[in-house]
Amino acid sequence: MAALDEALKEALVGVTQKQAGELKPAFGRVMGEIAENIINPAIRAFPELDLDADEWTAVAKARAAARCDVA
Repeated sequence: MAALDEALKEALVGVTQKQAGELKPAFGRVMGEIAENIINPAIRAFPELDLDADEWTAVAKARAAARCDVA
């Protein structure tokens, strides 16, 4: 997931708003599949990996802010 996030940041450098609008949802769909098929099953198998809502919110805000600074 982190590698995809980094790839998205790099892909957004120098693209138009229209191109960014096409790239972001495509990466989002792939990330959703990874979460659904890899991350969520791992968390179910190892509940200690689960973060509370505040921790997830902080992570999501930090990653979104990082992507916004690039595009």
